[in-house]
Amino acid sequence: MPVIIGSKKKKFFFYFILFSLLSTVNFNNYKKENEKFFFSINTIEIKGNKIVEKKNILESLTQLYGKNIFKLNIFEIKSQLFNFNLIKNISIKKYYPNKIEINIDEAEFIAIIVKNNTKYFLADNQKLVIYRDDLSIKKLPQLYGINAEKFFLNFKNILESNKFNLSLINNYYYFQINRWDLYLKNNIVVKLPAENVEQAILLVKKLIKKKEFLNSKIIDLRIKEKIIVKDNE
Repeated sequence: MPVIIGSKKKKFFFYFILFSLLSTVNFNNYKKENEKFFFSINTIEIKGNKIVEKKNILESLTQLYGKNIFKLNIFEIKSQLFNFNLIKNISIKKYYPNKIEINIDEAEFIAIIVKNNTKYFLADNQKLVIYRDDLSIKKLPQLYGINAEKFFLNFKNILESNKFNLSLINNYYYFQINRWDLYLKNNIVVKLPAENVEQAILLVKKLIKKKEFLNSKIIDLRIKEKIIVKDNE
């Protein structure tokens, strides 16, 4: 009898363990299926875009549909979207169980430049966008000079930090010795130096307000501590 009882106990434990294993496997499968069904992305909402077309953004993200929202790789999404030249910043929110919201911050156009016989907008993220008449509602200054677009944003920031009124400027000319000429709307050309640029900018602000400089054609500040003025004839 003891032998028989021991055999029954062994069988009981064997079936108990087997049942537990099968239950665990089934539960894990059920959990995975539920996650796959309830937490797979089926909605992508785009906000903040004005120029970049929503359909183009969504087309670039088609691989996200059906993916588990918990396993979403935010870095990969941002890397994908930064291929659009006008997208400057991106924020992504998850709305469980199956929706993500992407907020787009677009770059602004700050100038126009011609490179290799092609006209471009220069955006404030230093990206170039092929020019189209319908993309900008305001008149933008023109940039001239080799690689002017690479240095313009820094120069613009210097002008703004010294409170120079950018609306007075028609065009910018960049020279590879790291200096700029400003072509003002009152037909004055300001030649800035390569060094001590901020001091020169503050001086220009004062000079263009004085009556004796109103008829000037050129204000040349390239030589330290000298102001060379050429008047209109």
